[in-house]
Amino acid sequence: MSMNFPWAEKYLVHPFYGTYLKKKYKLEFIGKEKIEALTEDAVIFANHVHTLDPFFISAVYPYHIRWVAGSYLFKMKGVSYLLQKWVRAIPKTQGRSDLTTIRAIADALKNKDCVGVFPEGTRTWDGDMMDIHTATAKLVRIFKSPAVFINIEGAFENKPRWAETERKGTVTIRVVDVLLPDEIKSMKNDEILQRTVKALSYSHEDWKKKYPGVEYNSPKQAEGIERLFYLCPHCKKFGTFVSSGRKIECSYCHAKAAIDGRYNIVDRQNILYETMTEWHQAERKELRELLHSEPANKVLFEDHGVLLQMGGKKKQHILSKEFKVSSTKENLIFSFSDREEMTFAYEKIESMIICAKYTVEFFYESQQ
Repeated sequence: MSMNFPWAEKYLVHPFYGTYLKKKYKLEFIGKEKIEALTEDAVIFANHVHTLDPFFISAVYPYHIRWVAGSYLFKMKGVSYLLQKWVRAIPKTQGRSDLTTIRAIADALKNKDCVGVFPEGTRTWDGDMMDIHTATAKLVRIFKSPAVFINIEGAFENKPRWAETERKGTVTIRVVDVLLPDEIKSMKNDEILQRTVKALSYSHEDWKKKYPGVEYNSPKQAEGIERLFYLCPHCKKFGTFVSSGRKIECSYCHAKAAIDGRYNIVDRQNILYETMTEWHQAERKELRELLHSEPANKVLFEDHGVLLQMGGKKKQHILSKEFKVSSTKENLIFSFSDREEMTFAYEKIESMIICAKYTVEFFYESQQ
């Protein structure tokens, strides 16, 4: 396995930033013995729960990992340089099949590098693993390299995707399973997929059962959770919740609750759900039913935007810094004060994903 760290990571990032992460987050590395026998290239697969996930793993892993990162990061000045020159990350257009990325991973493995991949493609919102597709199993077979499966535990609890602030608590990097090339050759795609899903199936609710006395607390425990709870379970209004401290309240019907150190929904008033996962699953079901029943031209959601950009080869091109965005069940509509509105049919949107800083990226007829 390649031990050739890029000079910047070897002499700056790993010894200093890596040490800082180990201390701040009390990083634990469990299962190291499972990878000690590996002597060649490997692909590291992990669940994705925190913005620092690749740094957490890289801080404790014995070899340099070339992480697959969202292509939008490579269009940011400064960040692009660090990703390309310092850590030699591999760009990936999120939400889309990308043959260029697959070739880059294959080339890295031929060079005896480790490559890190988050099969979910983006971070979870409620702590449960998002869907892993059959494409992941195909990648394991195509690359014919050892596949290392890692669970990141406690990082979601430290700072959920929707949260404004961190909580104190241990983050654990656990090597759950390793698939060796000879074993991969003898397995069918479905068997590889089942093994992958089983290894990466980290769940916040399972974590609570495993560690019944552990809490990750913050005075601002609920702040930002309206990004997860977009539908009031009492009045069925969208986008009406407001969070403050440990509390969340609907501004329309005043249904309210609090969030405790284990992310249980407590002190509930007109809210039936006890867990984040339960509430999130219910509101997604409500949304599907709404989209099925409402007229095609009815505006379902409205919001204001602060930056609309069109993708380019090397950078984003600004279209507007002030606009209104609305959605029907069939179209996404952008309205402006100084130009004609832009309408995008959902059936022609090839992919849509929420990126860093709560930005939305989508491809429309192959145009970003």
